Amino acid sequence: MRQELPAVTFNKRFSILEPMKISEEIAQIPKAEIHSHLELCLRASTIMELAPQFGIEVPDEKTYRERFVISEPMKDLGSVLNKFLDTQKLLASEEILERITYEACEDAYKTSNVRILELRYAPTFVQQGHDHLNFEGIHNAIVKGMKKAEAEFDMAVGLICIIQRILPVNEAEAVTQFAIDHKDTFVGLDLADNEVGFDSKPFAPFFNKAKQAGLGITVHSGEANVPKAPRYVKDAIEFLGADRIGHGVQIYRDEDMMNYVKERGIPLELCPTSNWLTSAISSKEEHPFKTLFDFGLKTSINTDDGGIFDVTLNQEYQMLHDLHGLSIEQLQQCAQYGAEESFIDPVKRQKVWPS
Repeated sequence: MRQELPAVTFNKRFSILEPMKISEEIAQIPKAEIHSHLELCLRASTIMELAPQFGIEVPDEKTYRERFVISEPMKDLGSVLNKFLDTQKLLASEEILERITYEACEDAYKTSNVRILELRYAPTFVQQGHDHLNFEGIHNAIVKGMKKAEAEFDMAVGLICIIQRILPVNEAEAVTQFAIDHKDTFVGLDLADNEVGFDSKPFAPFFNKAKQAGLGITVHSGEANVPKAPRYVKDAIEFLGADRIGHGVQIYRDEDMMNYVKERGIPLELCPTSNWLTSAISSKEEHPFKTLFDFGLKTSINTDDGGIFDVTLNQEYQMLHDLHGLSIEQLQQCAQYGAEESFIDPVKRQKVWPS
């Protein structure tokens, strides 16, 4: 029996904190989130329950926030990625993985009216430090949590497999094959982690193979605030066959690249709060989201790492409305971009998305 969204939304994931006030109009927009990392979607309450079992004492909110939350800009993306490791330690059993997947879906649905949700994860990242886990067990647990959520909530969920670009390229072959072998439950393949110093082009054969197998292709690219960032986006499209770009925020600096992306109809998976916290942009007020939207690019709104960044999708929408002047209709268009460009099977999507 599927649950319908309650008239009044609630903030279960961040019950420890005072939530941002969300307008009723924004709360009720049906939303699609297509860029969300499962490993970093954990609820505060779940982290505080699990952490002591792994030698991390969290006696109060202050300690929790110091260990597990990024609320102010870090010096660069690499510094942010290092802080993810405390959360990673908690991903230590199939039971935990099933639980956090279900909770991530429930929170997205109940806090932000997310009807279409893609969760991405890196099998290698989850397995790191957990030698008793293997790819098969990890994935089966996540699928179990996903299917439980879909049975209870009026939403469609899909999984994206991540290749970590910071690992040796030859490790990508096993991850790619695993994704292809499980394309009945994976909808796409992604390349993630720090793009600075880790060229995407060596991964092209794996992504081309996955694309031929029918998986959607998204690539983290154009996120870091470096001069070559727009070129990274072009490489992802030309060499890896990207159907979507994870972030891509830096192309606002290069009108030719904006035209290149627009002409090819490539959607951007934009994550405003994340971009501020990773120092990809200097402030929330300076985020070029509206510039990219007004240029005619397909701009979806996403949280990226909702747990560690302490943000819900409703809060991202509210921020874009308050600071950047996006109207309710424009926010609805962004939600529609996400829904239309999701890798989830169209028939499955249509069952939960308003026509």
